[in-house]
Amino acid sequence: MTLLWDSALKATLILAMAWIAALLLHRASADLRHRVWLAAILAVAALPVLLWLAPTALPVSALIVIPARLSMTAAASQSASSFGIAAIWAAGTLLVLLRLGAGTVRVARWTRTARRDDGALYSGQARTPMTWGILHPVVLLPSSAMTWAAEEREMVIRHELAHIQRHDWLWQMFGSLVAAVFWFHPLVWLANAQLRREAERAADDRVLASGTVAADYAAQLVDIARRLRAGVPVGAVAMVRRPALENRVREILDSTRQRSRAGTLARAAIASAAIATMVSCAAMQNARVHRVGEPGLTPPRVVSKQEPEYSEEARTAKLQGTVRLNLEIDERGAPQNIRVLETPGDGLDAKAVAAVSKWRFEPARKKGRPVRCAAVIEVKFRLM
Repeated sequence: MTLLWDSALKATLILAMAWIAALLLHRASADLRHRVWLAAILAVAALPVLLWLAPTALPVSALIVIPARLSMTAAASQSASSFGIAAIWAAGTLLVLLRLGAGTVRVARWTRTARRDDGALYSGQARTPMTWGILHPVVLLPSSAMTWAAEEREMVIRHELAHIQRHDWLWQMFGSLVAAVFWFHPLVWLANAQLRREAERAADDRVLASGTVAADYAAQLVDIARRLRAGVPVGAVAMVRRPALENRVREILDSTRQRSRAGTLARAAIASAAIATMVSCAAMQNARVHRVGEPGLTPPRVVSKQEPEYSEEARTAKLQGTVRLNLEIDERGAPQNIRVLETPGDGLDAKAVAAVSKWRFEPARKKGRPVRCAAVIEVKFRLM
């Protein structure tokens, strides 16, 4: 869970910078702002992987090997606390995934029962035009669209085809998966909401660029919204969602707005900025952290320690082995950012972390000053 919390903290910086960039680009095209939010969400998704792959190998001289004695006491409060937090996170993630899956299944069912006429699909369940799918994307129209004038229907289909050309369903589903992992982070949800809004505006811009009269197009959106009686499933890209309608209509009617697609240079700049921010955030964990074995570095020394206890499961199974921990020892000699590198299982890792977190060290020193230092501790569990 430490990796998840660390990723969430650093994701805050990435998303805050995306928000600032989007505000500065408020007069730019929707396609450009959409790419800003998409790059930010992709960076947040890649961040845990980058943090996990960050170099952790240390020289043998960095090892502090402490044998553990057998204890018959099952003090599992640390393990229970960690398990409880992990269970809450897993439950939240599962709920978000179930909602996403249910919405996708719902739209798929509508598609199977839809009526095909003149090459279009019409469903009595659909309350707004929508699209979904990757390999075989589908444009699904409400049954009432069969009574629309041909030019109105064509205008709506152009909007949905714009979503397909932009791969908006794919990106929005990916954003929903990221939100499932970081369901506790409000900025992730806000980023996904902005991603959807900018996708609709970018699709609007493509329709208007094709020669559609802005006033007619805005009237069509308002008419669709007026007939909307139920919520839109999260498994589809819907043409109309009421909360953002007023702003969309205002922007459609604003003839001074930029409606061009982001150029190659702009896309490259956004990607570069996202990568640079992500790498910088990942590097924060190793900033000013020294390594045992560096020239001129006096390594840390244990001054007090608590012997780890056997977990009840390991004691019953007569399990022996070594728990390998990666951690940092700060300038005061306190262990921080403890991460399990290797464990024989059965709760011994939680016992090792609980014990080592209470150890105190003489901090590492460089040029006579205490410094933060990374180290690896091997806690050996042997039955005696």
